[in-house]
Amino acid sequence: MSRKRIVISSGDPGGCGPFIALKAIESIGKNSLEFFVVGDQKIFQKLLIYKKIKNKINFVDSNTPGIEKIKNGEPSRTSGKASLSYLNKALELIKKKKIKRLVTAPLSKEAVKSVLKNFSGHTEYLADYFKVKNFAMMMVSSSLKVVMATRHINLKAVSSSLSKDGIYNLLCLTHRSLQGQFKLKHPRIVFCAINPHAGVSTFIGDEEKKIVQAKKKFKKLTFGPYPADTVFTKENLKRYDCIICAYHDQAMIPFKLLSFRTGVNLTLGLPIVRTSPAHGVAYDLVGRGGRPFHSSMVEAIKLASKLSP
Repeated sequence: MSRKRIVISSGDPGGCGPFIALKAIESIGKNSLEFFVVGDQKIFQKLLIYKKIKNKINFVDSNTPGIEKIKNGEPSRTSGKASLSYLNKALELIKKKKIKRLVTAPLSKEAVKSVLKNFSGHTEYLADYFKVKNFAMMMVSSSLKVVMATRHINLKAVSSSLSKDGIYNLLCLTHRSLQGQFKLKHPRIVFCAINPHAGVSTFIGDEEKKIVQAKKKFKKLTFGPYPADTVFTKENLKRYDCIICAYHDQAMIPFKLLSFRTGVNLTLGLPIVRTSPAHGVAYDLVGRGGRPFHSSMVEAIKLASKLSP
């Protein structure tokens, strides 16, 4: 039986990415997986764990000029350039070797934007690379799955960004992923309302009406929109397979409260499986010499190995 191949881009070299990537690989220790890790040799050689597992991975050295001068816990143009280079080399590797699984360690948007001004995150960058129009960000853990209708935009732009057709396309994509990737025959999808008290027919706004219109077009059974302040109760989490939220923090605040150390970011709609840990670069911790947890990276690798595109 051939081993499943996984490419890992190691994220910001001044953040937690290099360490958690190696630590997660060591923790998983499965011979059924083959790892390709993209980073900088000069960064990885500083980590004691690298000596332990360097013979168990295929390492791709970006050899970034000046990489040895970066400071841990701080964004810089060099770290941004390196992060973007790791991601691009990972994508080249995926294309060349026809690999179907990518795990991305956290990078700093601030650092990458210093070399690529319009960069808004892994999700959008990968969708653009693969020329995919209908894509989404799903947060996954053992207890819940959450999808965002909007991602990294200003809160005041959320309402105008929502449309019946956009919500319908997101609903189709989410339903398809739950059936195809997670093997749920009849997915139970629920919508969070945008406004307080799910103002479908109140004076508050008409955003919920767009959800109702999209649901009618979709025709399959869905639930809501329900008030967001009650959807995430323990009882309701058992009733539904996936929650669709209107905006980033509506999804991420409850998700991280419930699944911060084991959560995974999964991109829907790509021709490959792409996962990432559900946290950022941890500059504050790395900068003071702290030891970042790697459990979310472990779950990201495990989920990538289980799912098919």
